[in-house]
Amino acid sequence: MKLELLHCHPPEGPVPGRPSLLFVHGSYCGAWVWAERFMPFFARQGWSSHALSLRGHGESEGGFNYASLADYVTDIHSAMAHVGGEMILVGHSMGGLLVQHCLAGDDRVRAAVLMASVPPSGLMSSALHLSVFSPDVCMQFGLLQALGPSVVKGEVIRRAFFSDATPADTLAHLLPRLQKESHRICVELLNPVRPRLPLGGHRPPVLVMGGDRDVLVPSAAMMETATYFGAELSLLTGAPHGLMLDDCWWQPTAERTLAWLAAKGF
Repeated sequence: MKLELLHCHPPEGPVPGRPSLLFVHGSYCGAWVWAERFMPFFARQGWSSHALSLRGHGESEGGFNYASLADYVTDIHSAMAHVGGEMILVGHSMGGLLVQHCLAGDDRVRAAVLMASVPPSGLMSSALHLSVFSPDVCMQFGLLQALGPSVVKGEVIRRAFFSDATPADTLAHLLPRLQKESHRICVELLNPVRPRLPLGGHRPPVLVMGGDRDVLVPSAAMMETATYFGAELSLLTGAPHGLMLDDCWWQPTAERTLAWLAAKGF
C-alpha cells in the first residue's frame, strides 16, 4: 500500500544532527493541511519536514472505512521507516492521539508536539460538550461523514476550525478538500485504548498546545493530555482548532513550536 508522504527541505540543507519533523493530520483531511503553511515555514528555519497522509486520505492508497487507530499508527511507523533517522512527531487533533501511541518504546522519537489533540481518554466528553453547546457544528460533521464536503455549510465549518477573521476565500479553498473519515475510527475515538506511557531512560519531551476558543477539543481535554504525559501545556488565548491553517494563528503556533524545540536543545 502506497502512502502519500510530502517533503519540504531547507534551501541550504538541514542543520547537521537535527531530527526531521513528521507531521500527522487529523480527521477528514490529509497531509495537505501541513503543506499550506507549516512545512515551508519550518524548512526556512532549517528543518527537514515530512507530512503523511494516512491510508485512504489525501493521495494515499488503501481503504479507510474500517481503518482502526492501530492501522493509522502502523501508517506512521511506515512513514518513519521511510524517512529514516530520528524525528520529532507533530500531530493535530486525531493525529495527536496517534502520535501519543508512538511515544513508548521507540528510540527514534526525540520529542512530540500535540496540537489541539484528542486526549488519551478519547472524545466522549468533548462530543457531549459539542452536542450541548454547538449542536449545529455536531450536525454538520454528521453530514460531512455521511455525504461528504459538498453538503456542509461553510460558516459552520468556519466556527469549527477557524477564527472569525478567516476570509471567505480561504474557506472556499479549503472546504472542498475535506473528506469522509473511517466509520470505525469515529466510534473508536470516543473511548480509545489508552496510550502506553514512555518508561525508563527514554522519555521524549512533549508539548501540548491548543486554543481556548477550540470548539472541538476544549481546554479541559488539553489539560488532561498534559497531565497524562507530564507535558508542558501552552494554551493560546483566542486560538481555534485549525491552528496550522488559520490565517491569524498559524504563525504564532509555528513560532511557539519553534521556540519550544529550541528550548529543548533542538
